[in-house]
Amino acid sequence: MVSVVFDTSVLVSAFLTRHQPRGVSNELLRFVAEGKIELYLSADIITEALATLVRNRRAQSNYRYTPQMAEAFCADLFDLARVIEDPPPTQGAVPRDPDDDKIIACALAAGAEYVVSRDHDLLSLGAYAGITMIAPEPFLRIVRGQ
Repeated sequence: MVSVVFDTSVLVSAFLTRHQPRGVSNELLRFVAEGKIELYLSADIITEALATLVRNRRAQSNYRYTPQMAEAFCADLFDLARVIEDPPPTQGAVPRDPDDDKIIACALAAGAEYVVSRDHDLLSLGAYAGITMIAPEPFLRIVRGQ
């Protein structure tokens, strides 16, 4: 089974496309639920996803969700993923956006093979300490091929 960390952009996209059968991020979460992907997250990553969903009033209007729906989704992530408790801090892993260091820290602590992201700051790394940074679409092709 492939081990992975999804960044906030993938989690938010999965939530926003939860009612669309062809949403790539949502399909990836389905593969996690089916046991085809081992998903690792930290509380910081889930909290960031929740904050992004709750403070974005425009998205709430466009996608017709309430903060409570976002909270329920993020609570479910704690059950769906293996949550890495207090991953050791990683300083300077993502020079272009130090806030993304928490994604790398989680992946390192989990021993993940991949970080799946739409974030150009993470994707520009290509790889970090043997962890491949990859966008959702090519990662989905990898998972489907297994």
